[in-house]
This record gives sequence, C-alpha cells and structure tokens, in this order.
Amino acid sequence: MIVRSELKEKAKAAFKANYWKCVLVAFIFSLVVGGTTAASGNTTVENANNATNTEGVAELNQAIQQDPQVLAIILGILFTIILIVVVVSTVVDVFITNPLQMGCMSFFLKNADDPNTGVDEIKRGFTPNYKRNVKALFLKDLKILLWSLLLIVPGIMKAYSYALVPYILAEDPDITAADALAKSEAMMTGHRKEAFVLDLSFILWYLLGVVTLGIGYVLYVGPYTTATDAEFYKAVKELAE
Repeated sequence: MIVRSELKEKAKAAFKANYWKCVLVAFIFSLVVGGTTAASGNTTVENANNATNTEGVAELNQAIQQDPQVLAIILGILFTIILIVVVVSTVVDVFITNPLQMGCMSFFLKNADDPNTGVDEIKRGFTPNYKRNVKALFLKDLKILLWSLLLIVPGIMKAYSYALVPYILAEDPDITAADALAKSEAMMTGHRKEAFVLDLSFILWYLLGVVTLGIGYVLYVGPYTTATDAEFYKAVKELAE
C-alpha cells in the first residue's frame, strides 16, 4: 500500500535539499508549456481580430449580401488559420514539449536519490533515444485522446495508466516505445485510484498558486508536486518488483 504522507515527506526532503535547481527545472517546463499555449492563443485571436476589423463589420455584411461566395472564402480563411495553429502547436508539443517534460521528470526522479543532480538532466528527453522518446510520448498522448473521444472517464483512466511512461523511458534506454506503454499500464494496475487521490490532495496547493498569481506555484507548488510524482513512481516500481 502506498502512503501519501510518506511520499510527500520524501518529496519535501528531496526538493528542499536541491531547492533552486528544482525550482529552475519546474519553471523552465512551465515557461515552455505556457509560452506555447499563449503564443497559439494570441495568434488565433490576432488573426480573428484582423479578419473582423480590416474592412469593418458593415462593409463585410454588404460584401456577403452582394456575393454569397465571400462568406465561404472567409470561413475557408478562418479554418486554414485554425488548422495551421493546431498543426504548429501539435508539432511543438510532440517534438519539444513532451521530451522536455520527460527530462524534467527524469531530473526529479534522480534528485530523489541524489541532491547533486544537475539541471542538465532535463536533456534526457532529447538524448539519448530522442526518436524513441518522441514516438512513445506521442503514442501515449494519442491513445489518451482517442479514449477521451469515447467518454471522459476512460480518457482519465488511460491518462493515469500511462502516467509512468516518461519515468520508464528515462530509466531504461533499451526499452521500446510499445513496451514502455505496456509496462506503465501493467505497473499502474491497482494504483490508478491512489494516483487520482494523490492529485486531489494537492487542490489547495494549486489554489495557492492561483492566489499568488503563479509565484507560489513556481517557488514551491510546482516543484513539490512534481517531486511527489517521482516518489509515487518509485513506490509503484518497488511494489511491482
């Protein structure tokens, strides 16, 4: 049985032993993910504003009335813009964000045992086995997405089933993408509920991050929760072995 309080105590100890490096790694990941999302959102909004403000709403309505094909052209342009944004965001997520996330998780996993772990550990997702990591993490996201399209609950269950994939990839340079997914699913059997409850136990901490305008999240909540996730993986791995 996994005891949440023990995981959190171990996570706090490991986090505080290497405080500023943990904060920096968590901040780098948050910055990249947040920056990518914000850039995509700003691009969409900016292009939408241009589409409505260039000629003016009144002139646009008049043009549509005179030629119905104008509406089809406008919709085609908007669809193209949205498609480009989605494609670019997906590419960035697959080839940059996912490996970076894996590197950050690898850092916290190693930091749990060695407080001298360097920030350069975040490169673990890019080298070695970059192609394997990209493939495995992409398949993980794809499977979760497909299950989520059926119903929300199956999607959430699959997300927890594959939650250990980045750690498995980081620890085993020889494992294949398919085997990493299968191993994560096998290890999480019987532990998904525990992982879900563990996440719920951090709700007040997340609220603290919101109240402090993200400062609390960067300086404590983010590194603390990520360190706890690493301890959870270690506990599940120990039970599996």
